[in-house]
Amino acid sequence: MHRNSKPLFCFFIYFLCSLSLFAAKNGLAIYVDATAKTTAERGTSDSPFGSLEQAVAAAYDRINRQEAPVKNGKPAPVSVFLRSNVYVEEALFLTIPIKIISENAPVITFGENAGFVVERTSLEIKGCSVKRSERFTEPRTVPVVYGSNASVTLNKVSITVKEGGDAVILRDSRITCTDTSFTSEQSAQAVLVRAKKSTVSALRSTFSASGLMVLCFDFVKTQCTLTDTVCNLAAHYTGRLAELTGSTVKMRKLQCSYTSPLFEMMDAAIIADNASKAELPESVEFTGFEEALVRR
Repeated sequence: MHRNSKPLFCFFIYFLCSLSLFAAKNGLAIYVDATAKTTAERGTSDSPFGSLEQAVAAAYDRINRQEAPVKNGKPAPVSVFLRSNVYVEEALFLTIPIKIISENAPVITFGENAGFVVERTSLEIKGCSVKRSERFTEPRTVPVVYGSNASVTLNKVSITVKEGGDAVILRDSRITCTDTSFTSEQSAQAVLVRAKKSTVSALRSTFSASGLMVLCFDFVKTQCTLTDTVCNLAAHYTGRLAELTGSTVKMRKLQCSYTSPLFEMMDAAIIADNASKAELPESVEFTGFEEALVRR
């Protein structure tokens, strides 16, 4: 080992331990490692659970037993430290606050028709990849993240969807993305984020989609802020940054490109009704569009 490697490695271990102790003092901490060889899975650092489903079930149990600290009349989020890749066959229904924290840049792979379903609570993910790949059978709208009256926070997260529907659907919810990427590869229509009566905020994030028709954002009565954002649209036919109904989008330092094997240019990056507002400062760059905004 290089003579400077040992102090660095010790610092890394110390950092992880400090992070775990911080979580334990400020809320419940549960550990998941599908590669761990242990017969007694208790969700502790020394004896982690083997699946994410076990961790969520344990979080429910502990909050129902009122073991979690309470802040502002609500239980504090349960921290789930994910140490390995995991496969999740069925949808994860969350009605309690969960914070999933990466320890080894893990991948969460969902089975067909499965994802996070967040109902009236919060979900926070840090440093993980979330993937789902399905067979193309018929067009569906089954997101990897669904929020209803929910709060979703993504920090250094990668979400990849191949067939099977949208990446994110929000209803009366909010999502905050930082240093996060969204990728959708569809044989038919590809939509990254659908939101109604919600709030969307993205900072230093990337949105990429390919399909017959491609749309980054489909907003109804939604407020959105995009900062230092890149959007790449590879469409056979129509490709747009956003379609707005009664919504507001504020953009700063945004780059959006449209490419197609059939058309050199698309008519508009944004289609909006008269009740919508789209701020288009000079720092916004559109490539492959004849116009930035068209009213319908």
